[in-house]
Formats: sequence, structure tokens, C-alpha cells
Amino acid sequence: MSDIYPIAVPKWGIEMVEGTINQWNKQEGDPVARGDEVFEMESDKIVNVWDSPVDGVLRRIIAREGDARPVGALLGVIAPADIDDAAIDAFIADFKGDDSAEAAPTGEPAPATPAAGGPNDAYTRSSPAVRKLADELSVDLNAVTGTGRRGRITEDDVRAATSGDGDTTAADDVEVIPLSATRRTIASRLTKAKQDIPHFYLTVEYQLDGLLAHRGRLNEPGDTKISVNDLIIWCVSRALMQESRVNVNLLGDEIHQFRSANISVAIATDEGLYPATLRQVENMSPAEVAAATAELTEKTRAGKLAKEDISGGSFTVSNLGMLGVDAFTAIINPPMGAILALGRGQQKVVVKDGEPAVATMISATLSCDHRVIDGAVGASFLAALGEQIQQLQ
Repeated sequence: MSDIYPIAVPKWGIEMVEGTINQWNKQEGDPVARGDEVFEMESDKIVNVWDSPVDGVLRRIIAREGDARPVGALLGVIAPADIDDAAIDAFIADFKGDDSAEAAPTGEPAPATPAAGGPNDAYTRSSPAVRKLADELSVDLNAVTGTGRRGRITEDDVRAATSGDGDTTAADDVEVIPLSATRRTIASRLTKAKQDIPHFYLTVEYQLDGLLAHRGRLNEPGDTKISVNDLIIWCVSRALMQESRVNVNLLGDEIHQFRSANISVAIATDEGLYPATLRQVENMSPAEVAAATAELTEKTRAGKLAKEDISGGSFTVSNLGMLGVDAFTAIINPPMGAILALGRGQQKVVVKDGEPAVATMISATLSCDHRVIDGAVGASFLAALGEQIQQLQ
């Protein structure tokens, strides 16, 4: 094996297509030992740490913090200190990534295999002086069009990028905010979901007065504060046990019907919504649901979610009621077959026993994937959920 080892974007997970460098834990020229944590990369809403499988020196950093690269793209180079810079430059120029390679286990370096081009191509089309100037001026070379021979990027090209020559899209009063890795993941997945999944929607209203009274009694000891959302999730888990035909994932040509209610709860952050998974909710008490949800919310906002925290969901609940939203429809998070969107509880005039009365009502809209869930099945689930809510008195 060559003494020069490429650091390429590993494939952490079957659905991963790209990753974004969050942080380099080593800098160019630093010694690297087998097992050292070299960089942190965000992908699919979680952060993974890359451990070096080899000893050497970090000779090149190609992708900077905040840069997104596809699987297989070159991020940097590890090599012994006695290998000259020309050999490193030649290796980088000849490198061709592999977008299908799995992340190599420690001690088993993954060889570089052919697949031309990619975002790292800007590095090979620029000289060290141009790259140095780009770093000084904070210019992303991948966004620069080269005007030199065969598309080479020149220093004038870099300076033009800083001055905005030829750019008529950004006005002085517009702040241009690049999509974060999380936002790109959300945009890609939800666009695909909306395009590929035949959604249909069922909306009902539930009376919450009994549930609210039950919540008040549960919260009297003051040990754990149980929210309305916690109690509804608890009811959803039991409704899923009654109508398990909505408790499904669609994977290829197979429907995976879950025996447990693994409920993904949409947690809002500044970066977007994270579907954190509560597992086997049917076996929890309302207080346990509240504690588990609070723990996942804290991990989400601290950026410490692990892959198992956002995978394995069988059904999603999204609640915007606490933000003052009356009702909304939600996009299904594949491979799940359905998502329940909850609005806020509102006092309304209703008819009881032929007489007007005031009751607290909540709007609930079920989005279903028509490939795996029929209208009657979705209606059956909503009826089961209504029964569970009404049993709380």
C-alpha cells in the first residue's frame, strides 16, 4: 500500500450522500497516530468523528470547516513527514474518489478507487498561491469559475469573487446565508418525500377537557411536568396498538409493520426539525414519556443526538400548537407511512345533548402515504386515537 493515505468522506449509513466538516481536530503538520480523532463531520443530522486508521502526519487539509463534500471526495492527506510536497501534490491531482465506499474500520484503510471530478476538483485546478489567496480572502474555490487555460482558477478569478463582479443577484440589503448541512438534508429529503409519496390528509377535532383534567391530577405531585403533547403521544401509542396498519415503514417493495410504537417526535431547533425517536411508548407511563421527550429535546439542542436517536421510528407526531398554530398538514418523513400534525387547543362552542356548551378542542391532521395506508385505515386510527383521548377523565 502507498505510504500516502487519502482522507475521503466515509459512507456512514446507507442513505448518506454527503457530509459537512464541522471541525478539524488536527491541523496541517500535526502528527497523527492510529485511533486519533482527526475531524468531525455532520451528516443526516448527526455528527460523526473520524478516527485515523494509520500513523503519519496530516500533510494536507483540502476541505475546510463548513465545507460539504460528497461521499468519496478527498478531504485531506496523511503521509510520513519524509515524503516531499511534490509527491503529495501529485497524489492529490491524481486522486479519484469512490462514492460507494463504506467507512473503513480502524486498522483497515480503504483504498482510493476511480470516480472523476467532484467538488474537490477546484483544488486540482488551482495553484498553491491561488489557494493561499482564497484562504486569506475567505473565498470558496468550488464557487469560483476558472478563466485560465483548461478552466484553471487564477488569482484574478479569486479577487473577482470577493468583489462580486458579474453577480447581480445579491443586493446590498440582502444577507446571503448558505444552507447548513442539516438544512440541506432536510431540503433534500422533504423535497423527495413530497415528490415521491402520494400524500392524502384526514382532519378531525378532539375534545381535550378530560385529558386536561387528567394532566392536572398527574402533575399535582410536581415530580415531572407532563405536557399535553406528552399525553397525546401516550394516547397515540395505544391507538397504534389498536390500528397497527398505520404503524408502518415502506422499504422498497416491503411494508414493515411494527409491533411496538416507536414514535418520532418532531423537535424544533434553529437548524430545523429533528425527528427524535421514543421507543416502545406503549410500555411507558405518561411521566416516562415526558422524561424521555425532555431528554431527547436536551440532546437535540445540544447537538448530541446519536444515529439511534433519529432512526427506527414507526410513526411521527408533530405539534405546533405551542407556537399558536391552529392547524396544519405535515410532510411524511420516509420511510414512515404517516405523520400526525397537531394544532393548539382552543375553547369552542359545541353541541352537547342538544345544547350549546364550551369545550377545549384540538385539530389533528393525519398525513398518510396512500401506497401503504388507505383512507379507511387512516380513519380507523383517528377513531382509535379519539377513544384513547376520551378515556382520560
